[in-house]
Amino acid sequence: MIALVANTAIGPAATQLFVPSVPAIAVEFGVAIGVAQISFSAAMVALAISTLFYGPLADRYGRLPMLYVGLVLFLIGTTIALFSTDVTMLIFGRIVQAVGGAAGMVITRAIVRDIYGPKGAARVLGTLIVATIGAPMLSIVLGGLITDILGWRWIFGLSLILGVLVAILAWATMRGAEKTTGSITSIVDMLRGYGRLFRSPVYVGFVLQGGFGGGSFFSFMAVGPFLMVEVLNRPATEFGAYFALVTLVFMCGNFFGGRLSNRVGLERMVVVGGIAAVTCAAIGLGAFAIFGLSVAVMFGTSFFISFGNGLAMPNSQAGALNVLPKLAGTASGAAAFIQTIFGAIFAQIVASIIDPNGAALFATMLFAVGMALLFGSIPLILKSRAAKLEVGKE
Repeated sequence: MIALVANTAIGPAATQLFVPSVPAIAVEFGVAIGVAQISFSAAMVALAISTLFYGPLADRYGRLPMLYVGLVLFLIGTTIALFSTDVTMLIFGRIVQAVGGAAGMVITRAIVRDIYGPKGAARVLGTLIVATIGAPMLSIVLGGLITDILGWRWIFGLSLILGVLVAILAWATMRGAEKTTGSITSIVDMLRGYGRLFRSPVYVGFVLQGGFGGGSFFSFMAVGPFLMVEVLNRPATEFGAYFALVTLVFMCGNFFGGRLSNRVGLERMVVVGGIAAVTCAAIGLGAFAIFGLSVAVMFGTSFFISFGNGLAMPNSQAGALNVLPKLAGTASGAAAFIQTIFGAIFAQIVASIIDPNGAALFATMLFAVGMALLFGSIPLILKSRAAKLEVGKE
């Protein structure tokens, strides 16, 4: 379990660990801040795109071989960035690092499906989702401290050390993981696999639920610090402390959602969590309209939305992997891609809206969880319809 969490978190953590060091890198290499920022944005794009390929490759060649390939690429890219002599070399190293780090995000979910089965996967996937979202949050704080105290190159020094430890941990503890291969043998088969998945309304419903649900979280992460510091005149450390509680609440939702799914069912838990998130988002928007922006309204809304998302998202992830078990790796890759891209899109949209009062944030979160509930309801509706047809035949 520790190895799964570590391999899931290493890619997102290394990507975000770098963020606070961008200004220092621009100064050292004598480039504009926008040029230095490419080393972050290019890595995010590479991370998202790479998730589309690791799943089919893991279905073709096995889980562990492709996981090891990703870890090797991660270490190579980190080393290049660590010893970079100009910004071009740094950007190249960051891209290679991100391509390698994407492996753990995808393959660990497929391994969970292989080991824990269709029912037990939701509980474990909840922990991996927490790692995917929580690791970047903690990494940004740690990255700022390292940059201020030791310098930006130590960001990659730490990433290199962590990468080696994660690789050793994976080799030592995960050799018993599922190694069978699927039916993916070529690029054409890969495209056919994605076609089969996205022709399934159940898969589309589960995956888009996770994408929109994560979008509400990343929207808050994008503009929350600005509202806290610039509008409410509160210290950044206070935001960090409350934001850590948001992550803790999300973890609690994951805990209960994963354990209740065996009794309630994956599809019902997704809808229950979605209803809870939408209700809390609507109440939060109403509280904002009445009382205005405050710490209590902003974080109170986020706390309860996070709990609802925590109930739903691990179950939607498990449900997506159950649609076509032989293509679990491919399904995991597409889900990781959509979650990453949706998070980036929502964060960019809400950050681009000039709104010093915070209304855009509350409206965006309500829209995101509303769409998550809409798509998350599809699998339950189809399952109920199929059950009625079976009863009718009898």
